[in-house]
Amino acid sequence: MNLREQAARGVFWSAAAKWGYQLATLAVFAVLSRLLTPEVFGIVALASVFTALTRLVAEQGLADALVQRPDLDADHLDTAFWLSLSVGVLLAVSLGASSWLIAALVNEPEVAPVLASLCATLVFAGLGSVQQAILTRELRFASLAVTTLVAVVVGGVVGIAAAGAGFGVWSLVAQLLTFEIVRTIALWIACKWRPRFRFSRRHVGDLLSFGANVVGYRLLRFANTRIDKLIVGSVLGATSLGIYVIAYRLLELLIDITTSIIGSVAFPILSRIQEDLPRVQNAYYKAIRLTGVAAFPLFAGLIAVAPEATRLIFGSQWDDSVPVMRVLAVAGLLQSILFVNNIVMKSLGKPSWRLIIMGITAVLLVGAFAIVARRGVVAVAVAFVVVTSVMAPVWLFWVHRLISLSVARYLRQIGPALFASGVMTAVVFAAKLAVADVPLLWRVVLLVTLGVVTYFGSLWFGGGRSVAREAFQLAQLALPRRAHHK
Repeated sequence: MNLREQAARGVFWSAAAKWGYQLATLAVFAVLSRLLTPEVFGIVALASVFTALTRLVAEQGLADALVQRPDLDADHLDTAFWLSLSVGVLLAVSLGASSWLIAALVNEPEVAPVLASLCATLVFAGLGSVQQAILTRELRFASLAVTTLVAVVVGGVVGIAAAGAGFGVWSLVAQLLTFEIVRTIALWIACKWRPRFRFSRRHVGDLLSFGANVVGYRLLRFANTRIDKLIVGSVLGATSLGIYVIAYRLLELLIDITTSIIGSVAFPILSRIQEDLPRVQNAYYKAIRLTGVAAFPLFAGLIAVAPEATRLIFGSQWDDSVPVMRVLAVAGLLQSILFVNNIVMKSLGKPSWRLIIMGITAVLLVGAFAIVARRGVVAVAVAFVVVTSVMAPVWLFWVHRLISLSVARYLRQIGPALFASGVMTAVVFAAKLAVADVPLLWRVVLLVTLGVVTYFGSLWFGGGRSVAREAFQLAQLALPRRAHHK
């Protein structure tokens, strides 16, 4: 397969993994949201802030360094494995020992035992990180899809069974631990590489010179995406955090099934062609164009049908999350295309640029959240949107410096999808008045169907025909070969 076909196959299998993962986790999440209280979700969300933060440090950006390097030998892999595992174990023990102090700092005593239990995820992450990097580097997204889906299904079954048996917060802990254990086992089965007992200090330097910037960027990105939860939980309590988490969950889902799919494939592809600027430019514009077509209607649609979607998926007890969900959907529109910019910087060996931009963003977010937190969860969501909007031109400026970005050409990539999404949203809002008395399930089906038809019709007649054809061609490349090709 040529690189274009490999990219198309990568998108297909990455999409299969992301969509399968998110649909499965959403189904599990929906069931658990009806069995557990907002306080339970808030407690686990607070504990997860600290395990996720520690995990970023434990990973040290080594997986990305393995994918990005033009040349790679066996000593790089062995060194990365033993370094990841040893640091993961050390940090797991340290975090577990400090769990009671952390619980006191966030004013939530029940966080301590949950956090101590979730520390084990750091060890399993270290055991599977190199295997995941190898599969990504080789564009084996089908294998990654299978490992992810198996893990989420098994973890979901365990979590639901535990919740049904009345284990409360421990059902979520069991779900997370089971997911990590099963996923690690599946990665070892999918990847035949096995570590040798070798460790090279020289190779540590090779990997960490790139990985250090990746870690710094991810720590700052973590602050941007998790500090709101930490502040909400500490200031407003676990129940308010649970409401915020439900709203944020749909934002993460939509980003994961659109932007993350393209980004996961774009990184290894752009890394391969990083010396060919015209090809990089074309790939960048194509990624922006396809991301807009896939992501814009989803976030715009969420703004329109948030009340109905929340009641259908999670139940009426979560109605308070609707205003937050709508505000965060606006942030999702911006983040969906900004995400491609950081992929370009990482692929072209400029992780330090991302680090600077994310540092500025983190400072602005922390300040904004601290100012508005006591005004409630909606105010926190609004602050997130404002800061994201302020930083969007900064991202574009630095991408322009890196690949000579044309603003006019950039706007042409997202224009048709933006127009079609706006028309769709207006039509769906108007239609809600006509179907207000229809039962909830059928109301959602009607509104979603109308939205899909309106979006694609507006896209086709609004200057997006070439994008539709391009997406169709990529789909043809991505699907299994026909019999006469065999």
